Amino acid sequence: MNTKLSPINELNGIIPSLHTPFKNNKSIDYKSLEKLVLHTIDTNCAGMLLSAVAGETQNLTFNEKAEMMEFVLDISRNIIPIIFGCSSQKIEEIYSLVDLAKQKKIKWVLIQAPHNLDEGNLIAFYKKINEIGPSHLMIQDLSWDGYGLSDAIIQNLINEVSNFKSLKVEVVNSGKKYTNIINLTKNKLHLTGGWAATGFIEAMRRGVHGFIPSTMETIYNSVYNLMINNEEKEARKLFYRILPAISFAHQHIDISIKFYKMLRVAEEIFSTDVCRGNIQEFDEAQRYEAEFHIDNILNLQKELLNKNNK
Repeated sequence: MNTKLSPINELNGIIPSLHTPFKNNKSIDYKSLEKLVLHTIDTNCAGMLLSAVAGETQNLTFNEKAEMMEFVLDISRNIIPIIFGCSSQKIEEIYSLVDLAKQKKIKWVLIQAPHNLDEGNLIAFYKKINEIGPSHLMIQDLSWDGYGLSDAIIQNLINEVSNFKSLKVEVVNSGKKYTNIINLTKNKLHLTGGWAATGFIEAMRRGVHGFIPSTMETIYNSVYNLMINNEEKEARKLFYRILPAISFAHQHIDISIKFYKMLRVAEEIFSTDVCRGNIQEFDEAQRYEAEFHIDNILNLQKELLNKNNK
């Protein structure tokens, strides 16, 4: 396996992007959020990401994000690193969130630049983040239909933004981009994979350092550890048992959020699978498929826990 030694000593492994639990009235369910944070810690994850795409950040107010930041910090007690998502289509809101994160002594923030910034304005945007924000910046390189940030822009960001420590790659053909960036930076930039979960094994072989799914922590951690220990055959066997579920979820980001919230309810972590915005309820056929995959996931997680406890 082509595992690369990480350039930093944290966020190497599984870093779940937390879904935001809602009550039936669509207010934030803090009791369920507490369960989720403790579950993430208890499953030995390398960190957690709060208030990102999986957390429906576009449907959260500034005050809700600030309240969640305070709440999660209090619950987690810095046992594992927290990355706080500060992305927004409103640039001033990003600056305010970044400033708040620094005040709260959060080390890591994740930021996707607002759309339609040219290279000069993009660099200037991240340079201001560098001035006002925490010490460690993870840039979200997200494109549903293209390569995302060019290699040249990424190199310029490395040169100009000293706090730029990690890149979260979520683009078309992520695999080749992982390798391009590792080679471009001589493996001096921490690299994480997100939406391209179907290529998890390939990403590990290419040398990606961190992985940001949103659920199935016990399973992903088991696959990761098998790969690290050069047991690729066993890792593939295990990973292929969840690949149909990932394939179902990754038809669309809205399907993913809804499906994985249903899983959280089945795990007795969330009280509802309620979503905000335009995320629709599953129809009968989707619900049948979802329940089939959830049953398989629960059985596999139980199998792994029993094996680990022997």
